[in-house]
Amino acid sequence: MRTFHQTMSNSSAIDLRLKPIFELSDEELRERLRPTYEAMKRDKFANGGYLTYYDPSICPTNIHAVHEYSDRKELVKLDIDGNVQFVKNL
Repeated sequence: MRTFHQTMSNSSAIDLRLKPIFELSDEELRERLRPTYEAMKRDKFANGGYLTYYDPSICPTNIHAVHEYSDRKELVKLDIDGNVQFVKNL
C-alpha cells in the first residue's frame, strides 16, 4: 500500500532541495535560490537599502558596479578605498 507522501509526490518533478548544489545546473540553482533572494531583496528595500552587484552586460570594467534601489538602478565606480562615485542612472 502506498503512503500519503508517495501518493502526493510527483515522480516526474525533482525536488531541487534534495539535490546537492554541486549537481544543480545554473537554471536549477537560480530557481532554488530565488525565494531566498526575493526575501532578502524585499527586506533590504523595505529598510531603505540597496543591492550592489556586478553585471558584465552593463558595467564597462570590473571597477564599476550596479546599485539597485527599489525605484531605480545606478551605475557606480568603486575605488580601491571603497569609495563610491556615481556615474549614471540606468
